[in-house]
Amino acid sequence: ETFEFLNVLQTHGFPKVAGVLTHLDLFRDVSAMRKRKKELKRRFDTDVYEGAKLFHLSGLVYGRLYPKNEVNLLARYIAVQRFRPIVWRNTHSYVLVDRIEDVTPPEHVRA
Repeated sequence: ETFEFLNVLQTHGFPKVAGVLTHLDLFRDVSAMRKRKKELKRRFDTDVYEGAKLFHLSGLVYGRLYPKNEVNLLARYIAVQRFRPIVWRNTHSYVLVDRIEDVTPPEHVRA
């Protein structure tokens, strides 16, 4: 469902996206974890764009917090981002319609 959300972002002009991998502590084997990280990075690059940033939060410390240095790297990346205006979204207007009701008098409708 995460990669489906990326498709939703693509339809809305695709703002800057950074991925975060969590629950890496659930892998018992280090080589399996590395392999899965590489697979997800390749998939993320093809679905988003080549070179999209993907962060890895290795696991919870004491069952409560993520490692401080990994959280600091993510926070620093977010803090220094410069957001450029999304040109595609600004040039392509859209309307969200909840429902439509036809109020045309029946006599004005041709049969």
